[in-house]
Amino acid sequence: MKEAASAVGGLLLAVAMVASAALTSAVTGATPASAAADTSYYVAPDGNDANPGTVTAPFRTVQRARDVVRTVNANMTGDITVYLRAGEYPVTSTIEFGSGDSGTNGYRVNYAAYPGERPVLEGGVRVTGWTQHSGNIWKAPLDRANKLRTLYVNDKRAYMAAKTINSAGCYGTYTITAGQAPWAWESGSQCDGAKYSLADFPAVARNQDDIEIETATTWTTAVVGVRQVTTSSDGASRVALFQQPGAAIAQGAYNGNAQVGGSHKVMNAYEFLDAPGEFYFDKTSRTLYYYKSASDDMATASVFAPNNVTTLLRVAGTSTSSHARNITFSGLTVQHSDWNLVNVAGSQFKQAQQGNLSAFAYAKGNFHVYYYRNVDVTPGVVEIQNADGILLQRNRIQHTGINGINMVNDVQNTQLIGNYTNDIAGSAITVGHPQHVFIGDHTSTNREKYPRRSKDCARTSR
Repeated sequence: MKEAASAVGGLLLAVAMVASAALTSAVTGATPASAAADTSYYVAPDGNDANPGTVTAPFRTVQRARDVVRTVNANMTGDITVYLRAGEYPVTSTIEFGSGDSGTNGYRVNYAAYPGERPVLEGGVRVTGWTQHSGNIWKAPLDRANKLRTLYVNDKRAYMAAKTINSAGCYGTYTITAGQAPWAWESGSQCDGAKYSLADFPAVARNQDDIEIETATTWTTAVVGVRQVTTSSDGASRVALFQQPGAAIAQGAYNGNAQVGGSHKVMNAYEFLDAPGEFYFDKTSRTLYYYKSASDDMATASVFAPNNVTTLLRVAGTSTSSHARNITFSGLTVQHSDWNLVNVAGSQFKQAQQGNLSAFAYAKGNFHVYYYRNVDVTPGVVEIQNADGILLQRNRIQHTGINGINMVNDVQNTQLIGNYTNDIAGSAITVGHPQHVFIGDHTSTNREKYPRRSKDCARTSR
């Protein structure tokens, strides 16, 4: 799915949704401490986590530096700064910062690029060993067991192999009874699949459950996963059976519902690999195929595949009363995150809404009726929640599987200054959560995600 195409619209809607929070925070935004740091640690890609973390004997990982800071930050008498030297820091699981990583006594803990250098929190793996497969299609091994939705070639996003065809309409019925599962808020029935011309939709030999179908909605797109591709009993039609209940949720949702009829973009099958800049990953043979453009030299190309990590950096206290506080991140590049759609009961889909939200429950009414309880924010490569006084300054956030920076629950006195976002596949910055409708709205019986008295107060600037 070309989510990146809607990034600007998603960002505008996300920011508009929380404009009042941003204005309030302009008065209360956090300010980094002005005093020079009394304690410094160093991290370098060629370091060693058994080292003491000095400039001549640095740590190897951010996580090791964080853990050492935890041992000395309980009663700070000056700032603590962790300098990251230039190079790549592979992220194979989310780097977490919590309340125990906070600055104390009015001082800050800073994670900063070493002056003049560019450290990269790298969520992808380099793909090498390319050989020509057939014509302009090249292939390389990739050690991954699940679907791949995003690839980056020479610092540009590639796209899943796709074909746009017309649907011949609904096939079969999927019925929902209210209360049958946590996602079943209402009763109803939706299409269990769609029919297509045999000439338009070829027989798919591999990994049928990796296929996605994208359809246009009122102002965005919806995506449903396929569980099987077969042929109708009369032999006249190709049939794509949907992953359920995700496809039913996407079809039934208000305003941005998936369309079973009309034009469909069918994605992620080798049979559709026919245009420059497209790729297909065969998870069974663990082989990645790429249709090269005229300018691509696969012997020297820089190719990154995300490493199954959606959120590379998370700053989150344990609750609204136990915040992560007074932490700065500056000069870092965070890139190449993954995202494999919303998952409900094993089905993958995305039912798009304003602000790049997605439904996760079968509820057909206007989302205002539910106080937005039936929708959630899609994840970000950087996530902040239950936090106070966080500063993100002059960072580069790019090449993401979905959102850029999310500040979605109880984020206070926080600033984003001079950060650069590029090639974001959803909303670049999201502040607040749609369930925070008005003060006092939260109750204990209305399916709300977050506890009462949650609030968001953040400030962004160039």
